[in-house]
Amino acid sequence: MKKPILPFAYVLHKNPMSKRIAINKYTSEGRKLIHKGLENVTEAELRWLREHPVINDRATIEFNDNRISLFVAQNGRCGVMNEKLELTDIHCHHKRLWSETQDDNYANLILVKSEIHKLIHLTNEPLAKKLVDKLKMTDKQIEKLNKLRFLVGNNLICTNKTFYEQLTLF
Repeated sequence: MKKPILPFAYVLHKNPMSKRIAINKYTSEGRKLIHKGLENVTEAELRWLREHPVINDRATIEFNDNRISLFVAQNGRCGVMNEKLELTDIHCHHKRLWSETQDDNYANLILVKSEIHKLIHLTNEPLAKKLVDKLKMTDKQIEKLNKLRFLVGNNLICTNKTFYEQLTLF
């Protein structure tokens, strides 16, 4: 019949969920809302991170860029303890070991304090429990720590929960 058939029933439209239309880069109000989300991180902290990249055999531009992005996303706080990070005490931990994955993706990194980074990789369990007690970690913080320990292949640090309950978290 020489007329095109258009399957309009297959065309779907859905408004983005959880997206505030007011936040955008095209209006002055939208730009103010963007910058309001960055209030927890100062320009001086960002400048320091840019001027002091991690330099070693395996640090990449992607790693250093993601380190800065994580600092902003985590509001300058430790991913486990939720305490403000000192700029000289930031450790960028690979959730899945770099030696196995060579993966510097944003999703594979988390910023933590040096003591927490030590705890993640510590295999001496009695020493790890002492350090947890010294840091006065809550059950929620220990749960976050155990998830990171599990990903690198270390044993979980037992808390008040039973061992079985801790395994079901993963």
